[in-house]
Amino acid sequence: METQRRSADEMLRIVTANPQRLEALKANPLPELQKLSDEAKATTPWSGDALIYRIAVVVLGSLALIAAIGSIVLAIKSKTTPEVLVALGSAGVGALVGLFAPSPAGK
Repeated sequence: METQRRSADEMLRIVTANPQRLEALKANPLPELQKLSDEAKATTPWSGDALIYRIAVVVLGSLALIAAIGSIVLAIKSKTTPEVLVALGSAGVGALVGLFAPSPAGK
């Protein structure tokens, strides 16, 4: 399993790779630390893509709604609901719950 890159780890890598940065950090800590922090954040990938997350929520929510509405329509017409429709609706709801549940690794 791949470990998540952190900006603090990237700052350490930058300082250890360049001894002049360490000397500058010792001489003038606050401005150098801010520069180092900005540089580390720029090189650390952002792990959350809001657009893809929104698309996933819309698609999964639509899938769950279509399955629910389809089941209701079939029930009104006194027909049996296909198992695949129930499975798709359950998968959509389960995936949405998985997206909204907090990660246990974050605690």
